[in-house]
Amino acid sequence: MNWSMIMMLSIFLTLALSINAQTSSSDLISQVCEHAPRKGFCQSALRSDPRSEKADTAGLAAVALRLAASNATDNAAFIGRMLGGGAGGDGGSLDPAVEQCLSDCADQYADAVEQMEASIAAASTGDYDGLRPWVKAAIADAESCEEGFRMEAGADQMVMSHRNKVFKLLCDTALRIVELLVLA
Repeated sequence: MNWSMIMMLSIFLTLALSINAQTSSSDLISQVCEHAPRKGFCQSALRSDPRSEKADTAGLAAVALRLAASNATDNAAFIGRMLGGGAGGDGGSLDPAVEQCLSDCADQYADAVEQMEASIAAASTGDYDGLRPWVKAAIADAESCEEGFRMEAGADQMVMSHRNKVFKLLCDTALRIVELLVLA
């Protein structure tokens, strides 16, 4: 074989291996998301983070936990703006019942942020059994926020309802991936 043939074969082999590596990562996300409550949501969420590209199952669990933690932080900031009149807030013109619901949600999401941070810390040490109660407590906080708004009507309820739903889906996705690790 001449040098140019060896070079071409080498390039072809390198390309084939890199395509296979990308496919297997994509396949892992698809496989992991088969166990999620909403497969499309799971795949979209995990693929939104570039760290998922080369992650194994434990790495995907970490990505899912970080996505949920980031969402909890965003929700807490959004609630703070609503209460404080910042960007998107009403500046004190909230209905008193809605203001109380938001205040309760602020407390609940402050707890959820801490619980998600604790779950990420547990995941980093491989304590998958230990992180599940933290994630479940964070889900309970979002459900409490949601319950507080059930009696209220209007746009504020709808906005928080959507935010609570997304947070719970992110947490459920993380829990499903963690269950795969515990069963492995």
